[in-house]
Amino acid sequence: MITHLSPGYAPGVLWQETATPHPIAPQPLPDAVDVVIIGGGYCGLSAATELAQRGRSVAILDAHDLGWGASTRNGGMVLPDLKAGPESLTKRYGELGLRLHAAVEAAFDHVEHVIAAGSIDCAYERTGQLYLSHGQRAPAHLDALAIELASVGSAAHVVRGDALRAEVGSAAFSAGLVVERSGGLHPARFHAGLTRLAAAAGASLHPHTPATAVTQAATRWRVSTPRGDIDAEHVLLATNAYADSLVPALRRRVLPMGSFIIATEPLAPEVAQAVLPTGRMCFNDRHLLWYWRLDDAGRMVFGGRKRLGSVGLEEARDYLYQSMLEIYPQLAGTKVERTWGGQVALTLDRLPHCGQVGGLWYATGCNGSGVALNTWLGHRMGAAIDGEPLPAFAELPPRPIPLHSLRRVWLPVVSAWFHHQDRRAS
Repeated sequence: MITHLSPGYAPGVLWQETATPHPIAPQPLPDAVDVVIIGGGYCGLSAATELAQRGRSVAILDAHDLGWGASTRNGGMVLPDLKAGPESLTKRYGELGLRLHAAVEAAFDHVEHVIAAGSIDCAYERTGQLYLSHGQRAPAHLDALAIELASVGSAAHVVRGDALRAEVGSAAFSAGLVVERSGGLHPARFHAGLTRLAAAAGASLHPHTPATAVTQAATRWRVSTPRGDIDAEHVLLATNAYADSLVPALRRRVLPMGSFIIATEPLAPEVAQAVLPTGRMCFNDRHLLWYWRLDDAGRMVFGGRKRLGSVGLEEARDYLYQSMLEIYPQLAGTKVERTWGGQVALTLDRLPHCGQVGGLWYATGCNGSGVALNTWLGHRMGAAIDGEPLPAFAELPPRPIPLHSLRRVWLPVVSAWFHHQDRRAS
């Protein structure tokens, strides 16, 4: 008998239930615009706002409600994170590595600016992040990363012992890296704010209007939908993990990976204070990582994945609950109110990519750090379509995922290897 579910438990996306979407009045498709944007998440909306403010006519198409995917399903962590520090990036990419790191720092600044300038009510708080290590050998990596970040002026420090216990109410970790330039927000309220800004700038918004084909005619593009066709000078693909067969070359560059989240009932204030005294955005150093935080109502929001490949919602829920208790045994008996899942866009080099594919503009592959990166990439792609330079990520060579169509075969093998590595490191 399952005992960890609240009486009101239901599968569902907490963020979507606790936000009011910006109202979108039905409107006919325009016959022609300067730019069609396919995908109405953070990236697409930010690009639309930028272009419309520059005087361009813009139409956003989405197969579902705007933001139905990762933009309202993510953990709400605003992280300037590229899975590697500036020194590591420089060793791999030379001078470009420093510009990549500068870009992700600019992405964080951009989100804070948009929230403030747009008066977006999304419970944003600059909380800092806490990157936690289970193993005794890994803290050396945290020390090195702190030095890397300090070398480019980013405030970061490693905590152990009493200082670690003051950060996180758990004995599961040997050390943690605190990075101050990070924050948390309500993802769906943030998305509603971006929708409002795009509409106010003059973009036309078309939910439940999937793009079924994109064809080129002379110097323009024709985007086909079940509601009719639109001619455009430019097309931006902003589908991220939800790339489909519309542009196969883009789909092969991204590995969609399921990630799941549980949300508990609101914790008593003294319990919330005990488990996360500083309210950081937390994640661990495992390949199959966990990430967690408190929301603005005091719920524990805990996410991760049990394995690569297919996982059912109930299996994911029970796994995450047990994982949460592995970190916080004091939360035994706390009830789960909601469970949901979504797709994260992974790339072969674990970095975002943008530019053009077959003459179409695109931005994709934020690898779990899309709140900051996708918002900023949309802003910068809008500027690039209007003639400004592309972001530094456009200089990375696009690399398709090997054996992409056979991923159901090889993902279990990779998953087993990750589990083995995680056990060895603990």
